[in-house]
Amino acid sequence: MPVPPPPIPFPPFNTRVLLAGTPLVRLHDPAFRGDDANPCRGGPTRFAPIFRPDGACVPTLYAAGTFEAAVFETVFHDVPHTAATKFVPLGKVTSRTISRLELQSDLLLASLNEPDLNRLGLTRADLIDTYPSAYGETARWAEAIHRADPTVAGLMWTSRRCDPDQAFVFFGDRLPPTAFQVTERVDIATSAGDLAQIRHFGHRAGIILTI
Repeated sequence: MPVPPPPIPFPPFNTRVLLAGTPLVRLHDPAFRGDDANPCRGGPTRFAPIFRPDGACVPTLYAAGTFEAAVFETVFHDVPHTAATKFVPLGKVTSRTISRLELQSDLLLASLNEPDLNRLGLTRADLIDTYPSAYGETARWAEAIHRADPTVAGLMWTSRRCDPDQAFVFFGDRLPPTAFQVTERVDIATSAGDLAQIRHFGHRAGIILTI
Protein backbone atom coordinates (compact mmCIF):
# COMPACT_ATOMS: atom_id res chain seq x y z
CA MET A 1 0.00 0.00 0.00
CA PRO A 2 1.50 3.38 -0.96
CA VAL A 3 2.32 5.91 1.75
CA PRO A 4 -0.03 8.90 1.50
CA PRO A 5 1.72 12.24 0.93
CA PRO A 6 1.78 14.81 3.75
CA PRO A 7 -1.14 17.23 3.44
CA ILE A 8 -0.65 20.90 2.64
CA PRO A 9 -1.12 22.82 4.85
CA PHE A 10 0.16 20.37 7.43
CA PRO A 11 -2.39 19.75 10.22
CA PRO A 12 -1.82 20.11 13.97
CA PHE A 13 -0.02 17.13 15.50
CA ASN A 14 0.67 15.81 18.98
CA THR A 15 3.93 16.43 20.78
CA ARG A 16 5.66 15.15 23.89
CA VAL A 17 8.52 16.54 25.95
CA LEU A 18 11.52 14.26 26.29
CA LEU A 19 13.01 15.20 29.63
CA ALA A 20 16.60 16.07 30.44
CA GLY A 21 18.32 13.08 32.00
CA THR A 22 16.69 10.57 29.64
CA PRO A 23 19.18 7.82 28.72
CA LEU A 24 19.53 6.91 25.04
CA VAL A 25 21.54 4.34 23.10
CA ARG A 26 22.76 4.27 19.52
CA LEU A 27 24.86 1.97 17.33
CA HIS A 28 26.90 3.83 14.74
CA ASP A 29 29.96 3.96 12.51
CA PRO A 30 33.05 4.33 14.75
CA ALA A 31 34.27 7.15 12.50
CA PHE A 32 31.66 9.39 14.13
CA ARG A 33 31.32 10.71 17.65
CA GLY A 34 28.46 9.38 19.72
CA ASP A 35 26.55 12.65 19.46
CA ASP A 36 27.24 13.35 15.77
CA ALA A 37 24.21 13.80 13.52
CA ASN A 38 24.27 12.34 10.00
CA PRO A 39 24.61 15.13 7.40
CA CYS A 40 22.41 13.39 4.79
CA ARG A 41 25.02 10.77 3.88
CA GLY A 42 24.54 7.07 3.28
CA GLY A 43 21.42 5.26 2.21
CA PRO A 44 17.83 6.32 2.89
CA THR A 45 16.17 5.49 6.20
CA ARG A 46 12.60 5.81 7.41
CA PHE A 47 12.94 9.48 8.33
CA ALA A 48 16.07 10.64 6.49
CA PRO A 49 17.49 12.26 4.53
CA ILE A 50 15.31 15.36 4.84
CA PHE A 51 15.86 18.89 3.60
CA ARG A 52 14.82 22.45 4.31
CA PRO A 53 12.80 24.37 1.67
CA ASP A 54 16.04 25.89 0.32
CA GLY A 55 17.42 22.39 -0.28
CA ALA A 56 19.87 22.42 2.64
CA CYS A 57 20.34 19.16 4.52
CA VAL A 58 18.74 18.68 7.93
CA PRO A 59 21.21 16.43 9.83
CA THR A 60 19.56 13.62 11.77
CA LEU A 61 20.54 11.51 14.75
CA TYR A 62 18.82 8.19 15.42
CA ALA A 63 18.73 6.71 18.92
CA ALA A 64 16.65 4.32 21.00
CA GLY A 65 15.44 4.11 24.55
CA THR A 66 17.18 0.79 25.23
CA PHE A 67 20.24 -1.12 24.04
CA GLU A 68 18.01 -3.89 22.69
CA ALA A 69 15.91 -1.48 20.63
CA ALA A 70 19.05 0.18 19.28
CA VAL A 71 20.29 -3.23 18.08
CA PHE A 72 16.98 -4.13 16.42
CA GLU A 73 16.69 -0.69 14.82
CA THR A 74 20.16 -0.99 13.25
CA VAL A 75 22.02 -4.27 12.68
CA PHE A 76 18.87 -6.46 12.97
CA HIS A 77 16.53 -4.02 11.26
CA ASP A 78 16.36 -5.56 7.79
CA VAL A 79 16.26 -9.25 8.76
CA PRO A 80 12.97 -10.62 7.31
CA HIS A 81 10.80 -11.84 10.15
CA THR A 82 9.29 -14.50 7.85
CA ALA A 83 12.63 -16.08 6.88
CA ALA A 84 12.98 -19.75 7.81
CA THR A 85 16.54 -19.06 8.91
CA LYS A 86 17.65 -15.64 10.07
CA PHE A 87 21.32 -14.69 9.94
CA VAL A 88 23.33 -11.50 10.42
CA PRO A 89 27.06 -11.46 9.56
CA LEU A 90 29.13 -11.06 12.70
CA GLY A 91 31.21 -8.40 10.95
CA LYS A 92 28.12 -6.21 10.49
CA VAL A 93 27.79 -6.15 14.27
CA THR A 94 31.44 -5.89 15.31
CA SER A 95 32.02 -3.00 12.90
CA ARG A 96 29.74 -0.81 15.01
CA THR A 97 30.27 1.33 18.08
CA ILE A 98 27.82 1.64 20.96
CA SER A 99 27.32 5.13 22.38
CA ARG A 100 25.24 5.62 25.47
CA LEU A 101 23.93 9.17 25.79
CA GLU A 102 22.19 11.26 28.40
CA LEU A 103 19.89 14.06 27.26
CA GLN A 104 21.03 17.36 28.76
CA SER A 105 17.93 19.51 28.17
CA ASP A 106 14.21 19.01 27.61
CA LEU A 107 13.29 18.54 23.94
CA LEU A 108 9.89 18.84 22.25
CA LEU A 109 9.25 15.90 19.91
CA ALA A 110 6.44 14.97 17.54
CA SER A 111 4.79 11.79 18.83
CA LEU A 112 4.13 9.09 16.22
CA ASN A 113 2.57 6.46 18.45
CA GLU A 114 -0.67 4.95 17.13
CA PRO A 115 -3.19 7.39 18.70
CA ASP A 116 -1.08 10.34 17.54
CA LEU A 117 -0.82 8.93 14.02
CA ASN A 118 -4.61 8.56 13.96
CA ARG A 119 -4.93 12.33 14.46
CA LEU A 120 -3.01 12.71 11.20
CA GLY A 121 -5.22 10.18 9.44
CA LEU A 122 -2.50 7.52 9.57
CA THR A 123 -1.85 4.17 11.21
CA ARG A 124 1.43 2.39 11.98
CA ALA A 125 0.98 0.48 8.74
CA ASP A 126 1.18 3.76 6.82
CA LEU A 127 4.35 5.15 8.37
CA ILE A 128 6.12 2.88 10.88
CA ASP A 129 5.57 -0.66 9.61
CA THR A 130 6.51 0.07 5.99
CA TYR A 131 9.35 -1.62 4.08
CA PRO A 132 12.56 0.14 2.95
CA SER A 133 11.09 0.63 -0.52
CA ALA A 134 8.80 3.27 1.03
CA TYR A 135 11.52 5.27 2.77
CA GLY A 136 11.45 8.01 0.14
CA GLU A 137 7.80 8.63 1.04
CA THR A 138 8.01 8.19 4.82
CA ALA A 139 10.91 10.66 5.02
CA ARG A 140 8.66 13.31 3.52
CA TRP A 141 6.50 13.13 6.65
CA ALA A 142 9.53 13.87 8.84
CA GLU A 143 10.37 16.73 6.50
CA ALA A 144 6.81 18.08 6.71
CA ILE A 145 6.82 17.95 10.52
CA HIS A 146 10.20 19.71 10.60
CA ARG A 147 8.83 22.50 8.40
CA ALA A 148 5.49 22.76 10.21
CA ASP A 149 6.82 23.65 13.67
CA PRO A 150 10.23 25.24 14.29
CA THR A 151 10.09 24.27 17.98
CA VAL A 152 10.00 20.52 17.32
CA ALA A 153 13.42 18.87 17.70
CA GLY A 154 12.60 15.41 16.35
CA LEU A 155 10.24 12.45 16.29
CA MET A 156 9.49 9.58 18.65
CA TRP A 157 7.63 6.31 18.01
CA THR A 158 7.36 2.73 19.20
CA SER A 159 10.14 0.64 17.66
CA ARG A 160 8.91 -1.48 14.75
CA ARG A 161 11.22 -4.37 15.60
CA CYS A 162 11.39 -4.08 19.41
CA ASP A 163 8.15 -2.96 20.99
CA PRO A 164 7.29 -1.48 23.45
CA ASP A 165 10.62 0.37 23.44
CA GLN A 166 10.91 3.85 21.98
CA ALA A 167 12.85 4.94 18.92
CA PHE A 168 13.86 8.52 18.14
CA VAL A 169 15.22 10.68 15.38
CA PHE A 170 16.50 14.14 16.29
CA PHE A 171 16.80 17.09 13.94
CA GLY A 172 20.41 18.24 14.16
CA ASP A 173 19.57 21.86 13.35
CA ARG A 174 17.19 22.04 16.33
CA LEU A 175 19.54 20.65 18.96
CA PRO A 176 21.51 22.82 21.39
CA PRO A 177 25.30 22.37 21.08
CA THR A 178 25.39 20.25 24.23
CA ALA A 179 22.14 18.33 23.74
CA PHE A 180 23.72 15.00 24.67
CA GLN A 181 26.43 13.85 27.01
CA VAL A 182 28.20 10.70 25.83
CA THR A 183 28.35 8.64 29.02
CA GLU A 184 29.96 5.59 27.41
CA ARG A 185 31.45 4.68 24.04
CA VAL A 186 32.37 1.06 23.33
CA ASP A 187 33.53 -0.68 20.16
CA ILE A 188 31.55 -3.90 19.96
CA ALA A 189 34.57 -5.76 18.56
CA THR A 190 36.38 -5.21 21.87
CA SER A 191 33.46 -5.83 24.24
CA ALA A 192 32.66 -9.49 24.83
CA GLY A 193 29.88 -8.57 27.25
CA ASP A 194 28.03 -6.34 24.81
CA LEU A 195 28.44 -8.88 22.01
CA ALA A 196 27.00 -11.59 24.26
CA GLN A 197 23.99 -9.36 24.94
CA ILE A 198 23.48 -8.79 21.23
CA ARG A 199 23.56 -12.55 20.63
CA HIS A 200 20.90 -12.91 23.34
CA PHE A 201 18.74 -10.21 21.72
CA GLY A 202 19.01 -12.02 18.41
CA HIS A 203 18.02 -15.33 20.02
CA ARG A 204 14.65 -13.82 20.98
CA ALA A 205 13.87 -13.32 17.29
CA GLY A 206 15.63 -16.43 16.04
CA ILE A 207 18.51 -14.40 14.59
CA ILE A 208 21.98 -16.00 14.56
CA LEU A 209 25.30 -14.16 14.13
CA THR A 210 27.44 -15.90 11.53
CA ILE A 211 31.11 -15.58 10.62
